[in-house]
Amino acid sequence: MSRRIAVFQVLIMLTSVIIASGVATGQENETVIATSVTLESDEDDSLCDYDHVRVVDGGELTIRDSLLQLNCDITIEEGGVLNMEDSSLECGLSDEPDYNSDCGYGLKGYGYWDEESRASFRVPNEGIEGDFTMTMHSVGGASYYGAQAFVGDSDPISLNGSSHTFEFSDTDGEDIWIGLIGYGQSPVSVSRVIIEVGNEEIELAGYYLESMNMMAAGERQYEIVVNGNISMSGSSLVGTKLTIGEYGSLVTNGSTFDRVGPILSQGDGSIVRIVNSTFINSLDDHDVRGTAFSEITWEDSVGSGGFTDRWERRVVDQKVVFDSKGVVFRVNGMGVAESTSFESFSDDSGEALVNGGGERVVEVGWSNGTIWSESAIIEIVSYRTGWNPDGSGIDDYGGYGIPLSWHDLQYVSDSTPHVEWANLEVVLEEGVSEAVGYAGSSVPMRASFTNSGTASASFYISCDVVETGLDADIGGFQGLVLNAGQTDEMLFDWRGGETGDYSLDCDILTPTQLVSDDSFGGGTFSSETVSWIEVDEEAGLPMVSILVAIAVTIVLIGLWLIRKSSGEELMDGIESTTGRA
Repeated sequence: MSRRIAVFQVLIMLTSVIIASGVATGQENETVIATSVTLESDEDDSLCDYDHVRVVDGGELTIRDSLLQLNCDITIEEGGVLNMEDSSLECGLSDEPDYNSDCGYGLKGYGYWDEESRASFRVPNEGIEGDFTMTMHSVGGASYYGAQAFVGDSDPISLNGSSHTFEFSDTDGEDIWIGLIGYGQSPVSVSRVIIEVGNEEIELAGYYLESMNMMAAGERQYEIVVNGNISMSGSSLVGTKLTIGEYGSLVTNGSTFDRVGPILSQGDGSIVRIVNSTFINSLDDHDVRGTAFSEITWEDSVGSGGFTDRWERRVVDQKVVFDSKGVVFRVNGMGVAESTSFESFSDDSGEALVNGGGERVVEVGWSNGTIWSESAIIEIVSYRTGWNPDGSGIDDYGGYGIPLSWHDLQYVSDSTPHVEWANLEVVLEEGVSEAVGYAGSSVPMRASFTNSGTASASFYISCDVVETGLDADIGGFQGLVLNAGQTDEMLFDWRGGETGDYSLDCDILTPTQLVSDDSFGGGTFSSETVSWIEVDEEAGLPMVSILVAIAVTIVLIGLWLIRKSSGEELMDGIESTTGRA
């Protein structure tokens, strides 16, 4: 019994320590920091006791005056904080040899071919006497196929495989540079070199070679992901990936990033503030990569330099959205040379990917301190619908010279119409207050419309009889051309059939090309009720009698005139005969 009590007391003590320190184990191989924890010495190397450190909401990890090995992943969750004060987190701190570490110890070029810009490194031949060989190995075993090397001013040497051996005769310590160009625009990489002098071998990671026009290369095994906040003062990160999430922030002052860049800022709400800090050997041609609208502040800081720019902004899978399918458009002025053009058309959803999708650089903070920002233009090639067909005299919809924004979606709705009903009524004669029509005849109708859009429209309407659902006889489709900002009307006759009380329900016929029927307005409108009655036959009898009497009279007069004319001709004939006798 006493042994059980003792064990229980030990468990209570351990639990108390964990709660007091704010450090707990969460999932397997994970350290969770939920309160305030401080590491203040090089000896306190407990940060990476597990594969993953997670600072959760309300947790705060402070590393002060420490040089620590970074061999785990660190996640700062939203609401969590990591403070680094005069400290360093370094990948590969205790690894020997360095090139076996996944800490970015290799080198690679930028893919340029010209002599001034191509990758090159100096042969490390200090203190070597006599003949020796140097074997160059690629990063990750990549093939050198199609690549070439230039030793000093020599002719190019073809490379192949994942390594190549150079032979040197007594160089007497002179500077020997090896230039490298890859197949096409692919960069050539160097993970390490092995120098053999007699029976002696010297291995050197690419990172330690004196080089020109080369950046760091190779895998980085560990990553710091920040969805909360990381603050660095007089500190350094070495050989790790650093990602700032959608709402995370990095604030650094007087700090160093070695083989850390590019820092990835992954959301428009993320913050990266680089002040009085330095980048060394980023693993791409920029030190910071942000989204179109993420905050990037760069003050009094030094980048990796050379062909590595301070920052880039990129948009991914940007789409242009139209109200209509089949819109043909062209984007001009993309790319840092502002010479790239791309033509496409909107799909059945009215959408089209810019430049086929993928990532596109829209801003560069050059290494020389200047900034380039994209100012591409959308040009409408053909935007035709049933309301502005060819030959209608109405221009393409969409507008002219539309600036391409940096938003993920850009809606192009300039220079499009928006037609709506104003009224639909029976045209009554003066003094008449009720709408009445005779079956088999017609009544005049007036339809009024307003175009609140920014382009003209040539449209038609159709009408149904509300009470029967049948097509109304309005003399076919009735059309109107309505200019932008104009209110106008059309007149047409509605011919009735049966007697009774009926009304019209008329519909603006919108273009079939539209993604949504109401994109250009449209809609239906109902008229007042018209009472259709039969013609009064009794009221028509007197008029019929008069017409019959007039017709009979005309016939009798005609017969009388004919007879009279015939009699006169007979008498003239008799008199003529008598005279001759």
